[in-house]
Amino acid sequence: MNLSVKVSEMDFSIFIGQTVTEVVPISLELIRVKFNKGNLNVECSWRLRNAKGILVGISEGKESDVFKILESYLLAKEITNIYHLEPTEDLIIEFDKELYLDLFADSTSFEQYQLYGGDSLFLIGK
Repeated sequence: MNLSVKVSEMDFSIFIGQTVTEVVPISLELIRVKFNKGNLNVECSWRLRNAKGILVGISEGKESDVFKILESYLLAKEITNIYHLEPTEDLIIEFDKELYLDLFADSTSFEQYQLYGGDSLFLIGK
């Protein structure tokens, strides 16, 4: 059984060095992360982690303000790398070489995320 995934060869260099300017809750499950010159719309399962473990995720209890926690970690953080995994379409955005926003494609029925470079659509997770 082959359980491997592979990192795609997409060039994400236009995002490297950009910082998070805003984290906007769109609904209970949807978020928009704005960068200096682009943004990320998230419509799938996600988590924010560091080397010690998970810091916050989409499935946190209702008593926690997930978006405020996410924003407190990401605001003004610099993108240092982006990993796009094939064939699952999962996306990992690395911030300041210590934080990782993991997006998990979890459906075949809708788009998982949209990544924009400036005003132009760069990548859709399907």
